[in-house]
Amino acid sequence: MMMIDGLPKNKDHFVRLIRFLEQVLLICARLGIDPVVNGSLAVFAYTRDHDLDVNDVDLAISEADFERLRVALEADGISCREREWHVLQVESDDLKIDFDSIEYWYKDLPIERDTLKLETATVSVVSLLAAKTLYQRGLEATARQIEDGNNRRKHASYQAKYAALNSVDEQGH
Repeated sequence: MMMIDGLPKNKDHFVRLIRFLEQVLLICARLGIDPVVNGSLAVFAYTRDHDLDVNDVDLAISEADFERLRVALEADGISCREREWHVLQVESDDLKIDFDSIEYWYKDLPIERDTLKLETATVSVVSLLAAKTLYQRGLEATARQIEDGNNRRKHASYQAKYAALNSVDEQGH
């Protein structure tokens, strides 16, 4: 089991984001949905890079669960919308959680899991190998569209996170 070690650069936002995540995870647990953390939160958990910003949380679930999760979240007063790119976006003020379709975004991906302990909850997190593979895919996809300014920034972010993940060995050092 991994634990969050310290705080990323955007400490105040991160603390509020984790509280929001824990609220959303309670709803997932009520529904029997077991999301898997990936993205910046997984990178931070593996690298413990305190210079990293964690602006949102990316979780993977079955796309078949999107509708009942959306209904449950909205019943609790939480705003969400399904996006055409196979993502259910959940928002509260400036906090955002993306539920990615595990069938779409994780096709052919090694989906081994570890466990991540938050303040009051535990959640599955993609393995280090899966996180590296996801960021490698992101690098390849954004490299094909690098002339777009937004993709250039996203590509640079993927490069930095991929490099950080590659500096961690399988024992988390």
